[in-house]
Amino acid sequence: MEKIKLTDIYKTLRERIELLGYECVGFENVSEDGMKILRVYVDLPAGINLSDCEVVARDINLYLDEMESSLPERYYFEVSSPGLERPLFTLEDYKTYSGKEAQVSLKGGKKVTGIINGVDEDEKVSLISADGESSVPFADIKKGKLIYKEEKGQKKTFKKIKKK
Repeated sequence: MEKIKLTDIYKTLRERIELLGYECVGFENVSEDGMKILRVYVDLPAGINLSDCEVVARDINLYLDEMESSLPERYYFEVSSPGLERPLFTLEDYKTYSGKEAQVSLKGGKKVTGIINGVDEDEKVSLISADGESSVPFADIKKGKLIYKEEKGQKKTFKKIKKK
Protein backbone atom coordinates (compact mmCIF):
# COMPACT_ATOMS: atom_id res chain seq x y z
CA MET A 1 0.00 0.00 0.00
CA GLU A 2 1.27 3.50 -0.84
CA LYS A 3 2.41 5.67 2.09
CA ILE A 4 0.70 9.02 2.62
CA LYS A 5 1.76 12.09 4.61
CA LEU A 6 -0.07 12.94 7.82
CA THR A 7 -0.88 16.35 6.33
CA ASP A 8 -2.81 14.56 3.57
CA ILE A 9 -5.38 13.25 6.07
CA TYR A 10 -5.95 16.54 7.95
CA LYS A 11 -9.00 17.37 5.81
CA THR A 12 -10.65 14.05 6.68
CA LEU A 13 -9.77 14.43 10.37
CA ARG A 14 -11.21 17.97 10.37
CA GLU A 15 -14.46 16.71 8.79
CA ARG A 16 -14.80 13.89 11.36
CA ILE A 17 -14.20 16.31 14.26
CA GLU A 18 -16.75 18.78 12.93
CA LEU A 19 -19.33 15.98 12.44
CA LEU A 20 -18.94 15.28 16.16
CA GLY A 21 -19.93 18.91 16.81
CA TYR A 22 -16.50 20.33 17.70
CA GLU A 23 -14.41 23.06 16.12
CA CYS A 24 -11.13 21.75 14.75
CA VAL A 25 -8.68 24.51 15.66
CA GLY A 26 -5.67 22.90 13.97
CA PHE A 27 -2.97 20.24 13.93
CA GLU A 28 0.64 19.95 15.07
CA ASN A 29 3.03 17.24 13.99
CA VAL A 30 5.95 17.52 16.42
CA SER A 31 8.77 15.56 18.03
CA GLU A 32 9.08 15.70 21.81
CA ASP A 33 11.63 13.66 23.75
CA GLY A 34 12.26 11.53 20.67
CA MET A 35 8.56 10.73 20.19
CA LYS A 36 6.59 11.72 17.09
CA ILE A 37 3.28 13.30 18.14
CA LEU A 38 0.22 14.20 16.09
CA ARG A 39 -1.66 16.74 18.21
CA VAL A 40 -5.11 18.01 17.29
CA TYR A 41 -6.68 21.03 18.99
CA VAL A 42 -10.47 21.08 19.39
CA ASP A 43 -12.82 23.61 20.94
CA LEU A 44 -16.43 24.56 21.61
CA PRO A 45 -17.81 28.09 22.20
CA ALA A 46 -18.14 27.33 25.94
CA GLY A 47 -14.77 25.51 26.07
CA ILE A 48 -14.04 21.80 26.27
CA ASN A 49 -13.26 19.36 29.03
CA LEU A 50 -11.51 16.02 29.32
CA SER A 51 -14.56 14.00 28.27
CA ASP A 52 -14.82 16.08 25.07
CA CYS A 53 -11.20 15.24 24.29
CA GLU A 54 -11.93 11.55 24.92
CA VAL A 55 -14.91 11.56 22.51
CA VAL A 56 -12.78 13.06 19.73
CA ALA A 57 -9.80 10.80 20.50
CA ARG A 58 -11.91 7.61 20.31
CA ASP A 59 -13.37 8.57 16.93
CA ILE A 60 -10.10 9.72 15.39
CA ASN A 61 -8.19 6.71 16.76
CA LEU A 62 -10.60 4.36 14.97
CA TYR A 63 -9.95 6.16 11.70
CA LEU A 64 -6.17 6.32 12.21
CA ASP A 65 -6.04 2.61 13.09
CA GLU A 66 -7.64 1.87 9.70
CA MET A 67 -5.03 4.10 8.01
CA GLU A 68 -2.04 2.79 9.99
CA SER A 69 -0.48 0.76 7.18
CA SER A 70 -0.63 3.82 4.88
CA LEU A 71 1.01 6.25 7.31
CA PRO A 72 4.72 7.04 6.89
CA GLU A 73 5.72 6.25 10.50
CA ARG A 74 4.50 5.47 14.00
CA TYR A 75 3.39 8.34 16.20
CA TYR A 76 1.48 9.19 19.35
CA PHE A 77 -1.89 10.89 18.99
CA GLU A 78 -3.15 13.61 21.36
CA VAL A 79 -6.33 15.68 21.53
CA SER A 80 -6.06 18.99 23.35
CA SER A 81 -7.87 22.19 24.15
CA PRO A 82 -6.25 25.22 22.54
CA GLY A 83 -5.95 26.73 26.03
CA LEU A 84 -5.46 30.36 27.00
CA GLU A 85 -2.44 30.72 24.72
CA ARG A 86 -4.36 29.46 21.71
CA PRO A 87 -2.23 28.48 18.70
CA LEU A 88 -2.90 30.41 15.49
CA PHE A 89 -2.90 28.22 12.40
CA THR A 90 -4.68 30.11 9.62
CA LEU A 91 -5.09 33.61 8.21
CA GLU A 92 -8.66 33.46 9.50
CA ASP A 93 -7.27 32.94 13.04
CA TYR A 94 -5.23 36.15 12.74
CA LYS A 95 -8.33 38.03 11.51
CA THR A 96 -10.50 36.61 14.30
CA TYR A 97 -8.03 37.52 17.03
CA SER A 98 -7.19 40.99 15.73
CA GLY A 99 -6.66 43.25 18.76
CA LYS A 100 -5.17 40.44 20.86
CA GLU A 101 -1.51 40.05 21.78
CA ALA A 102 0.34 37.25 20.03
CA GLN A 103 3.82 35.81 19.60
CA VAL A 104 4.82 34.85 16.08
CA SER A 105 7.84 32.68 15.23
CA LEU A 106 9.15 33.31 11.74
CA LYS A 107 11.00 30.97 9.40
CA GLY A 108 14.62 31.80 10.10
CA GLY A 109 14.18 31.89 13.88
CA LYS A 110 13.09 35.48 14.61
CA LYS A 111 10.20 35.98 17.07
CA VAL A 112 7.85 38.95 17.06
CA THR A 113 5.48 39.74 19.92
CA GLY A 114 2.76 42.34 19.50
CA ILE A 115 -0.90 43.17 19.08
CA ILE A 116 -2.46 41.67 15.95
CA ASN A 117 -3.60 44.62 13.84
CA GLY A 118 -5.33 42.67 11.09
CA VAL A 119 -4.52 40.96 7.80
CA ASP A 120 -4.24 42.79 4.49
CA GLU A 121 -5.26 41.66 0.99
CA ASP A 122 -1.66 40.52 0.30
CA GLU A 123 -1.94 37.97 3.16
CA LYS A 124 0.37 39.93 5.44
CA VAL A 125 -0.26 39.90 9.19
CA SER A 126 0.16 43.30 10.82
CA LEU A 127 1.59 43.38 14.35
CA ILE A 128 2.07 46.41 16.62
CA SER A 129 5.00 45.88 18.99
CA ALA A 130 7.25 48.10 21.11
CA ASP A 131 9.33 48.63 17.93
CA GLY A 132 6.30 49.94 16.00
CA GLU A 133 4.09 48.31 13.39
CA SER A 134 5.42 45.51 11.21
CA SER A 135 3.83 43.52 8.43
CA VAL A 136 4.75 39.85 8.15
CA PRO A 137 3.83 37.67 5.15
CA PHE A 138 1.68 34.79 6.40
CA ALA A 139 3.85 32.39 4.37
CA ASP A 140 6.86 33.42 6.54
CA ILE A 141 5.11 32.51 9.81
CA LYS A 142 6.27 29.19 11.19
CA LYS A 143 4.13 29.26 14.34
CA GLY A 144 1.88 31.71 16.16
CA LYS A 145 0.01 31.79 19.45
CA LEU A 146 -1.99 34.20 21.58
CA ILE A 147 -0.29 35.55 24.70
CA TYR A 148 -2.30 35.29 27.92
CA LYS A 149 -2.23 38.37 30.13
CA GLU A 150 -3.97 38.45 33.46
CA GLU A 151 -6.47 41.30 33.51
CA LYS A 152 -5.41 44.22 35.70
CA GLY A 153 -7.67 44.77 38.64
CA GLN A 154 -8.64 41.13 38.90
CA LYS A 155 -8.71 40.03 42.48
CA LYS A 156 -7.80 36.55 43.47
CA THR A 157 -10.34 35.48 46.02
CA PHE A 158 -10.41 32.49 48.25
CA LYS A 159 -13.48 31.04 49.87
CA LYS A 160 -13.31 31.22 53.65
CA ILE A 161 -14.00 27.98 55.48
CA LYS A 162 -15.86 28.42 58.72
CA LYS A 163 -14.23 26.88 61.76
CA LYS A 164 -16.34 24.54 63.87
